[in-house]
Amino acid sequence: MLASRPVRAAGERVGGLWPAAAAGGLCFCAFFFGAGDSPAPLVWIGAIALVLAALLLAEPVALDRPALLLVCGLAGLAIFCGVSLVWSLSPDSTWTYTNRTLVYLAFALAGLLLGVRVTRAGAALAAAALLGLVVGWALLAKCVPGLYTDYGRLARLRAPLDYWNELALLCAAGVGVALWLAVGRRRLEGVVLLYGLVVTLLLTYSRFGVLLAGAVAVVWILVDARRVESMAVLVVGGGAGVAVFGVALALHGITSDGEPRHVRAHDGLIFAVVVLAGAGLVAAVGWALRNRAVRDATRAQIERGAAIGAVVVAVAGLAVAVVFAGHLWHEFTNPGNTQVRNATGRFATAKSDRWVWWQEAWHAFTRHPVGGTGAGTFGLENQMLRRAPVVVDEPHNTPLQFLSETGLIGFALYALTAAGALWAAWRARRDPAGLALGLAVAAFFAHGVVDKDWNYVATCGPLFLVAGLLAARPTAARARRPLLALGALVVAFGVVYSLTAPWLAQRAYARGTESGARQAHSYDPLSVNALLLLATYEEQTNLKTALKYYGQAVNLEPQNATTWYELGAFYFRQKQWLRAYDALNNSYTYDRFGSAAQPCGLLDQARLKAHNYAPQAVLKRCPGLRRASSP
Repeated sequence: MLASRPVRAAGERVGGLWPAAAAGGLCFCAFFFGAGDSPAPLVWIGAIALVLAALLLAEPVALDRPALLLVCGLAGLAIFCGVSLVWSLSPDSTWTYTNRTLVYLAFALAGLLLGVRVTRAGAALAAAALLGLVVGWALLAKCVPGLYTDYGRLARLRAPLDYWNELALLCAAGVGVALWLAVGRRRLEGVVLLYGLVVTLLLTYSRFGVLLAGAVAVVWILVDARRVESMAVLVVGGGAGVAVFGVALALHGITSDGEPRHVRAHDGLIFAVVVLAGAGLVAAVGWALRNRAVRDATRAQIERGAAIGAVVVAVAGLAVAVVFAGHLWHEFTNPGNTQVRNATGRFATAKSDRWVWWQEAWHAFTRHPVGGTGAGTFGLENQMLRRAPVVVDEPHNTPLQFLSETGLIGFALYALTAAGALWAAWRARRDPAGLALGLAVAAFFAHGVVDKDWNYVATCGPLFLVAGLLAARPTAARARRPLLALGALVVAFGVVYSLTAPWLAQRAYARGTESGARQAHSYDPLSVNALLLLATYEEQTNLKTALKYYGQAVNLEPQNATTWYELGAFYFRQKQWLRAYDALNNSYTYDRFGSAAQPCGLLDQARLKAHNYAPQAVLKRCPGLRRASSP
């Protein structure tokens, strides 16, 4: 018996809910279980995203120019990252980076295919709910020491994303969503969300995050017609958030590093009371203002006064910038040989290590301008060029990173991806919910200029999903395409294997046994760690096979100081002094702060044994070394 029209309509509504619920759950998992930049969560979070995108392909979708730029650019970038395995300085890292890009492509496709099923207002409301959960947990973990014990080492707010700058990015991206919520029918919820975002953002100590949040608020006020309401929300929610942050500065258990647990518990209780009191005050003001209407004449006066005030502030800010521009630029470009402290004092300085890392990335690009050094390989460039014993894997500039690691081709594909996403965001600006989501996407790409966002599925995944959702266009036909979905599922399972293999290799390697090393090598033949562990075991029984494994590790990553050091140590143990010295010297060349640079270490000993010579500085530093004869 055929179902009646009401029954069919109800079935379609229910059928349309599951993709939205799945996408919301996927973003929730990315926020709370992304585990920072760890590759392990990519396996199951990426698998969910891939399967969801494949299933949604059963429904038709219209691909106009922004959507094509987004999807084709991101797909091309993932493919080219994989192709760079051929010349990569670290094929294993390139494989991991390719997997990340494929996962982000799955998020974008899921958003694109979901966009024809949900409204932008519904998506913005879901985004507000998820942001509220993130902010709530972030502040709760600061109040209760047992929820995030690492605050005893470093107080800078970072839970649940494990990296303060990514948490700051989410807060800045959420400002538009909170303002949309507050100036609409949910003023109470919106103003409380904005308050929570401001408190959380300030506790991350992210300088660019604060500037980015301010920029999002300014753009919202300029574009949205409800300027007076938005300014009122910013004054109430933002002002209360700044006041609570001021109280937090006086609580050492909240904003100081290295505080004992009992101090953090005591100050956490006080901070919890202050946060709740602030939220209650903000909610009360929002409730009182919920039905207040502003007369047109009053609105015009307020807007005129705000415009004059904004011009005064802008002129004053420009004057200050001109006066202090030289000092700020000198601070930024001369960070010294120490990392900038992760304390509240960051707000008073422009000092940063990024300028050094950007120079290193540019140096890599100028040597390999077309194809780069291979996706995910900046860490080896940093080891070779660094001026201090600080190791970083990314230059903290996503466009420059793709320029250095994938050359002009990869950079062009990243630019196409950004162009498609930003075009879709610009097109959605006339819809308030679309404007709020579009500002979040714009904030994401702006933040990528100063940080390593590509390493974090917690931000890249959900924000690419939002970009895809904004790029979606309704379709006229509703014919299903089950064969396409089935084919996409097959491809998705293939990509899931690509995600799983390196993870299984890491688990096998972590056992530290010979069988574990062999399993790790079978799962991931590009892993130099597995090869070096195999060589260690073979060295006990078969020197020829051990040397083969050491040689394979060096050939896989010829610019890796560790592989050269292990090869040199092997030759040293076999008393092949000249070969040991050459390998250890290569290790020192690729990392002047690595194992080969250890005073009185293997390199100094091998030099003396191979060439009967040691520099005077080494002899003074290492009285145990004796020259056999004069040089």
